[in-house]
Amino acid sequence: MKNMKLITGIATTALCLLTSCQMVQGQAPGAGAASIESPFKGVVVNMTPVSLTVKNEPNPAGKGAGNPRVRLDSKSVHFTIKGARITRSGWRPCELKDLQRGDTVTITFTAPKEGSSKFIATQVDIAKELSPAEKLPLLAKPGKLLFEDDFARAAMPPKWRLGKGFWNVQNGVVVAAENPEDHHGAYAYAEPRFPYKDIVAEFAFKFDGSTGCHLMMEDSNYKEAHAGHIIRATITPTSANLADSKFGGMKNDIYEKMKDSSTSAEEKKRIQDSIKDKSATFKIALDAGQWHQARVEVVGDEMLISIDSQPVGYLKSEGVNHPTKNMIGFTVANKTMQLDNLKVWEATVRPDWSKNRADVQAALRKQ
Repeated sequence: MKNMKLITGIATTALCLLTSCQMVQGQAPGAGAASIESPFKGVVVNMTPVSLTVKNEPNPAGKGAGNPRVRLDSKSVHFTIKGARITRSGWRPCELKDLQRGDTVTITFTAPKEGSSKFIATQVDIAKELSPAEKLPLLAKPGKLLFEDDFARAAMPPKWRLGKGFWNVQNGVVVAAENPEDHHGAYAYAEPRFPYKDIVAEFAFKFDGSTGCHLMMEDSNYKEAHAGHIIRATITPTSANLADSKFGGMKNDIYEKMKDSSTSAEEKKRIQDSIKDKSATFKIALDAGQWHQARVEVVGDEMLISIDSQPVGYLKSEGVNHPTKNMIGFTVANKTMQLDNLKVWEATVRPDWSKNRADVQAALRKQ
């Protein structure tokens, strides 16, 4: 995936028409060259890290240009993904991970310039039927961009303060892993710190042996919770968890009690039962070998997490509404995790959220 760094917005994308498996190049479409009209609808038949081929189905005899004796051959369009926009998840650059072989897509082109056979792709629509959850409005409306990083450099600093573990940038992707000698997850936080309360955060992730990734949202000035932990969103290959750490497991007295070897098992269970409503876990099933897109929304005392455009977890808890968060970062458990393209926006509640909250919750599968 990350051999290509996507350019935000519409970038010029060269498309060359393939007819009967041969590419038409160096001439404008004319009497001797096949041509297509926008939009071109077909099936994804081939994929590489930087391109794909879409092939339409042959028109049956009798359907061609009003001539019952004409049969139009199947045509293919081969193009690079970089720059094309995709609409299944809103207007954004199309990435290889958005598509699969066998997907039916419609590609929208602009006309080739005179003297050229090259087409420009501006949009890729996936014809898949969206699930009910994907059609639902989400919690937050993004506003001002507060932080972004595409890791297009050799190292994480100066935009990150590194803590424990191993953190490297390889080919524009963060590769993070826990150091077994630390007996603690690998962690890193965005720098410089910035104040925030309600946000939308998006990032790409891929499991590479890691058992989990946490997006941490904290307040370094808050002293009533261990290390200023306020809230977090956790993703594993089989679950999504949202937690109010401020009044849950990181609240100082609770944290110390659970850590204390003299606290009995019965007392620890009683404590855990008392804070059950401070977190929520939901079943998911992710392909650990593929890239995924996460979106975490925080507004007021509510949190919502979506993966690959589908809501997968929700929590309402008083600690979420903490007014002075100033740190955001990742914690990675165990082996390697790959991360990329973190963006954080300030946010406000969507006007239709109150009407749709119950439908979103009903679509989730709570453990």
